[in-house]
Amino acid sequence: MASILPGYEYDIFISYRQKDNKGDHWVTEFVNALKTELESAFKEDISIYFDSNPHDGLLETHDVDESLKGKLKCLIFIPIISQTYCDPKSFAWKREFLAFKELASEDNLGLKIKLATGNVASRILPICIHELDAADKQLVETELGGVLRAIEFIYKGPGVVRPLKSVEEDARANLNHTYYRDQINKVARAIKELVNGIQNIDSSAATVLQRKEAIPASARKKISLAAAVILSLGILGYALIYFTGIGSGLFQERDKSIAVLPFENMNKDSTQDYFSNGIAEDILNHLVKISDLEVKSRTSTLQYKGTTKTAPVIGDELGVSNIVEGSVRRVGNQVRIVVQLIDAKNDKHLWSETYDRDFKDVLSLQSEIAIEIAKALQARLTNSEKLDIEKSTTQNATAYDFFLKAREFRRRGNIWRGETERALLLANQAIAQDGKFAQAYALKAALWFDMSTFGVHQSAWYDSAMRNADYSISLDATAPDGYLLKGRVNRYLGKIKNANEQFEKAHDIAPNNPEVLLAYGYMLLREGREEGADLVLKATKNQYSPRDPEYYNSLIDAYFNTGDYKTVEELLIRTVNLNPGALEPYLNLQLVYNLTGDYDKAIAMLKVAEKISPDQPFIYDNFAWTYFRKKDYETAAKYWAMYPQLEAKYTDTTQTLPFRHRLAMVYSRLGKKKEGEKLVQEDLKIRKELLAKNRSMGSWGNFGSVYYDLAVDHAFLGNEALAVQCLDSAFQYQFYYSQGYANDPIFDGLKGREDFKRVARKLDDWVQFNRRAFSGALNRAQASKELKGLQK
Repeated sequence: MASILPGYEYDIFISYRQKDNKGDHWVTEFVNALKTELESAFKEDISIYFDSNPHDGLLETHDVDESLKGKLKCLIFIPIISQTYCDPKSFAWKREFLAFKELASEDNLGLKIKLATGNVASRILPICIHELDAADKQLVETELGGVLRAIEFIYKGPGVVRPLKSVEEDARANLNHTYYRDQINKVARAIKELVNGIQNIDSSAATVLQRKEAIPASARKKISLAAAVILSLGILGYALIYFTGIGSGLFQERDKSIAVLPFENMNKDSTQDYFSNGIAEDILNHLVKISDLEVKSRTSTLQYKGTTKTAPVIGDELGVSNIVEGSVRRVGNQVRIVVQLIDAKNDKHLWSETYDRDFKDVLSLQSEIAIEIAKALQARLTNSEKLDIEKSTTQNATAYDFFLKAREFRRRGNIWRGETERALLLANQAIAQDGKFAQAYALKAALWFDMSTFGVHQSAWYDSAMRNADYSISLDATAPDGYLLKGRVNRYLGKIKNANEQFEKAHDIAPNNPEVLLAYGYMLLREGREEGADLVLKATKNQYSPRDPEYYNSLIDAYFNTGDYKTVEELLIRTVNLNPGALEPYLNLQLVYNLTGDYDKAIAMLKVAEKISPDQPFIYDNFAWTYFRKKDYETAAKYWAMYPQLEAKYTDTTQTLPFRHRLAMVYSRLGKKKEGEKLVQEDLKIRKELLAKNRSMGSWGNFGSVYYDLAVDHAFLGNEALAVQCLDSAFQYQFYYSQGYANDPIFDGLKGREDFKRVARKLDDWVQFNRRAFSGALNRAQASKELKGLQK
């Protein structure tokens, strides 16, 4: 049967290894199923060459004779890629796959076909029936010149990975959620798209050929010369348009939104994940420095590690037009990094490169890659930005390796002291290798600040954090990390003016960094500047995508500030649907229901939270508050009394937990005045020690919260003037009780005092200011469609 296009032997050539067709004859069944599907997809007959010869190839010899060459002259080549197919010595690989690639690259159609949608596809259409080893995948991708994007016929189950069968005993058990008939349909649709694209090329080529044949040879030479001149003038004209802006109406500027996906660890060794993760993150960190690019943060892209989603799907979910994919293989001191920039909307490659470098050269390579990506996106790159990107904080590869490990340990979660101490050790090893490594000092400073949550005395963690942050800044004053850290430390300690100075410096250096935007935005709000709310929302837009639960979590504070609890509830329900196992949404939902007086719903949410994370003090605290608001004082007392049972689990922090004065408050309702007074005296002693810095703050508050708890203690004891003074100090330290000072039941006896009313009004004014600021910012974001998924 001939091809639908003159000059070609077949429409489709099926290439496979005979080993993959033994037993259940998988390939034969696939070909038969595909033929049936193609009959319903095409008006004309589509010819398929499929060698059912029991030998692995057409002939006994390994010479490609004229018969095979003729059969390989086809429109579309389908390799059935398996664990045995990717063998450079095999007949199918050498004499079919590589041979077709060479033939197709040189014929009139070319290897790449532009589809009717504007996308580009290869005439090699891979079908995968096995998960490939890293080396085999790399082999295929090297020959394809890009990421392997195969249509998969793979069945996955617990302990099972095999080719997908046409009839499965339990198709729903397939962890890939793919069905054989659907995959056959995908193959047929892909073939139809390719054939339509090929036919469009052929019709255009035929017209050109007819014109060419109508012109004498002597005239064609003159025309070729003229064409060369015209082409040169065209290139010059394009350059004028691009570099001078002439004819800007004709020049379509490229969308410069971009996300860097986690790079694949080709070593398939989890202990090397830190290296592939670190390479991708540092490329991203360089791209963030380019103001003309809109770069999604690492937080938003982590979910795509190991994903099988296509570029258009990822781009749509992240809200970006371009994505960077890559892989890293490290063997000894040799590193191979493959990087690809993909136009996600059109699913086509804009730029790709494979780098084989010595490990010590990787540091400069990251900046080189970032600059190449910027060029491919036609981004404006200022001289200062280029210098900043090319600047390396260390030339010591060993130091950099220790730094990547330390950063990865911190990223895994700093809730365990052992992990933090291990990360500190690795940061110290990085510094021992390079005493001028600014990033390592900034990381060490952050780790010491983390240590404040584990009962380390303030003088130890504070001095270490600030000293390392200062030294990091002295080594590299253009990086925001040291300033951010100093701002957070100063704010934690109530040194608001110093904190604001540091946040402002960080923003001057990195105005698009989401962490900086968030810190600086809230700083502006605390100074009474409403534009801070816009920066907070911008941080959300830059950091997360609407498919990420954190996108909605990060908006919840904004809507809380507006008092729009209905929208808060809707956003929280979205996060629960996206990530049912997360703890935070349930805690926020219970707060919404407490604020709206729906205490039974609040208790239901807390019970879910307790199942997710048992024996957590803050969950018991919320249980107690909810039952207190229901006036069920016995149950509230039971929960607050549970805190001492947690002493063994939380030895570093329980000493500061605010269970004593709240339990005392309940005891007073139950007529146990003396028991309550004893607890309050204990708590008063703890708060005074915290203010004198003779006790670790732990992770349970800052000086603002300490003053607030002192106000509670003094109110209980009847020291009304002292209670109001402490409340005023809490406000000055920017501690804002979410429900308003006047709504804390412990202060009921103070409501008639004028000084209490003045302090309470300060907080009310602050709440109203935030309501205006965030309402305005959210309205502007909705109007400009900068934030998705906010429409009610």
